[in-house]
Amino acid sequence: MCFCLDSMLWKLNPRRFVECVFPILKWSRHYDLRTALGDLIAGVTVALTLIPQSIAYASLAGFEPQYGLYASLVGGFVYGVMGTIPQINVGPTALLSLLTFTYTNGTNPDFAVLLCFVGGMVTLVAGIAQLGFLVDFVSTPVVSGFTSAAAVTIASSQIKGLLGLRFDAESFTSTWRAVFQNVANARLNDTLLGLSCCVLLTGMKALKHISIDESKDEKSNGRTMIKRGIWAASVSRNALTVVAAAALAFCLHRDKDHPFLLTGHITAGLPHPRVPAFQTTVGNGTVYAGGMLAHLGSGMLVVPLVGIISNVAIAKAFSKGKALDATREIVALGLCNIAGSFFNSFPVNGSFTRSAVSDASGVATPAAGFYTGFIVLLTLTLLTPYFYFIPRAALAAVITCAVLHMVEFQIVKKLWKTNKLDLLPLTSTFVSCLALGIEVGLGCGVAVDVLLLLYYQSRPRLQLRYVQEGSLPPHYEMHPVGGLHFASAERVRSELMALKVDRQTKITRVEVVTPDAILTNGGAGPEPPKLPPNLLIVYCDALSRLDYTFLQSMKMMVEEWSREGHVIWCGAQPKVREQLEAAIRTPLFCSYDQLTAVIIGLSSVTHVGNVSDTQL
Repeated sequence: MCFCLDSMLWKLNPRRFVECVFPILKWSRHYDLRTALGDLIAGVTVALTLIPQSIAYASLAGFEPQYGLYASLVGGFVYGVMGTIPQINVGPTALLSLLTFTYTNGTNPDFAVLLCFVGGMVTLVAGIAQLGFLVDFVSTPVVSGFTSAAAVTIASSQIKGLLGLRFDAESFTSTWRAVFQNVANARLNDTLLGLSCCVLLTGMKALKHISIDESKDEKSNGRTMIKRGIWAASVSRNALTVVAAAALAFCLHRDKDHPFLLTGHITAGLPHPRVPAFQTTVGNGTVYAGGMLAHLGSGMLVVPLVGIISNVAIAKAFSKGKALDATREIVALGLCNIAGSFFNSFPVNGSFTRSAVSDASGVATPAAGFYTGFIVLLTLTLLTPYFYFIPRAALAAVITCAVLHMVEFQIVKKLWKTNKLDLLPLTSTFVSCLALGIEVGLGCGVAVDVLLLLYYQSRPRLQLRYVQEGSLPPHYEMHPVGGLHFASAERVRSELMALKVDRQTKITRVEVVTPDAILTNGGAGPEPPKLPPNLLIVYCDALSRLDYTFLQSMKMMVEEWSREGHVIWCGAQPKVREQLEAAIRTPLFCSYDQLTAVIIGLSSVTHVGNVSDTQL
């Protein structure tokens, strides 16, 4: 959302300005019963996916199950008012739940709620200040390596739930170390249930790909109903699996003999609205605001950054070719987290899985979030006592199957074919995240990206070559592209001087066909004289900027080259020309049409340092 534009809209049309800030005022004018029915179906369908996921993600974040429901409560309502993409469902996700655990492990829920509030404020400020472009500095390979490593870490953290083990571990390496140390204590019942749930979830996910002939005959209605039933079972697989596992646990439950590790008691009722705590008690001590913020540390930037990247990516995926206002989406996400923190929510963002379910359900407007929120509200009010018998192995299976699609295998093949160097940030991010931790790994990936940018800046596209064919005399030419900066100054200068000393070994000779347009009279005129090959032509038409360090290096290069030859700057733009004139003494400029005339002039005068466009 461009706020300069919004201020203009306020002056010209206050109503349009309010609609720009609150999109609900625009689409609600055309809201009818048919649209509401589509949103209701989508909202209920998403809720069937969201509720079991939220309970599981609360466990992943290190908190009691009800906190997952708290995190699912407010996002749908706020995004329904502020959001623009109907498919997006804002709530707990595997990635942010893992990051929440990373930065709040060993504390209490107040730290997670404060992280949600601070992260929301950072996101909101980033949207208002138009800082969304900063996410462009995190490249796709880094994001892919980060999400893939996070998926592997999340799936690894659920191994103990699938096997019925009990141990504390924070990282990928410590988790697997603990698994091997405790594998002898695995519970057979939990293991069988967890693996069975994984198989059931995978199989039900594949149901939606079953093709059923819909030919128009007397049986077509029956086939349509079967297809819809299969699709409904597929998208509701999480809820159905959890309910089936809970029913099994209830039937096998004994007062003294528990065949499965259960979720246990879940606090019933709605969370009481309150300002996020800036003072809390951990153990026997009191931690004040400064200590809480210091403990969260880099999480106050990493969590909103990851949330923004994910949300914008999902919004782009479901914008369906329409113009996307990324800033408005960032603002909406920030407000979702700020509002959620008043209801004991940990950090949330959009979920690609739930958004895909919403899209397949025929969602029409962001109002679907209202219906999802109502279902969560009813769940907190009425259904939480029945969640006692949900086996932990079933929730672990839900999380594991939900994150497996996040591991991106195909991008490796694509990068190998397009740019093998991009595999470096991908692999370094992936390995660093697994070995050093998620937050450190992301920083390592960004650092590698920065180093690659510096490398590319120090290796600009120059197209250096020696030319001895065509109507022009033998000469050297350089075609710089884009900008030339301090990082590339010494390399450009050294390559030019090396080219002059030994062109045979440094530059591959190429054949150049000079168009007739390069001659001032359309092809006629005297043949240019054959000067010694100490002429350098710099074609500046694609050169947009130079910095001071590079200009100083060029000054020394021109002075060295001009002792036995000449340097011509051809087609320089006004800005580049001003920079060259400020750094180099009487540079020789010309246009493409004047190039041949300048070379002819160089053969008839001794001192050419003062030649300029006005003298031609």
